Amino acid sequence: MKNKYWKYLFLLILAINIAFVAVVGFQITKHRDQKVLDKVSVIKGVNKVAEISTNTEQLNTVINKYLGDFQGEKMSYKFYLSDKAVLEGSYQLFGKDIPLYVYFEPYALNDGLVDLKVSSISIGTLSLPTKTVLNYIKGSYDLPKFVTIESEKQEVLINLPQIALAKDTFLEANKLDLKNDKFVFNLMQK
Repeated sequence: MKNKYWKYLFLLILAINIAFVAVVGFQITKHRDQKVLDKVSVIKGVNKVAEISTNTEQLNTVINKYLGDFQGEKMSYKFYLSDKAVLEGSYQLFGKDIPLYVYFEPYALNDGLVDLKVSSISIGTLSLPTKTVLNYIKGSYDLPKFVTIESEKQEVLINLPQIALAKDTFLEANKLDLKNDKFVFNLMQK
């Protein structure tokens, strides 16, 4: 008789252990807050994450810090915005620094690119033919991948979406308004 009780107690303890393992297994595999997670949607494609507004002073600082990586021995330059967009540079000619000025009218294109229409180019106060100088710059300097010079149209295109800020994150130009000191960019994510 003692043997029978022992078998029943063993089976009872075994059943309790199996039930305990089953309950713990169910609890650790169950998703928490599934109702909330089901409502979260993943948007596919390229999406606008934020809109960034800035003014002339802030944008000048950011642009020139970024351009610092592209300075060279042949030419040093800075870009600034005032009532026009200006690329001011200097290059060495016969051991003397020669100032170069390129004046632009900036436009934000629908695809997020910045179109810099060249209004004039000069060395010091001497005006130069725009198409000729743009062809020279295009052929003589190693420009970043995101810069395209179209000398026939007298414009320089800045492909902002090619400049990666972080993994799959980039900027698109939305509004470039020099007169009202308002510049808006879209922060985009792939």
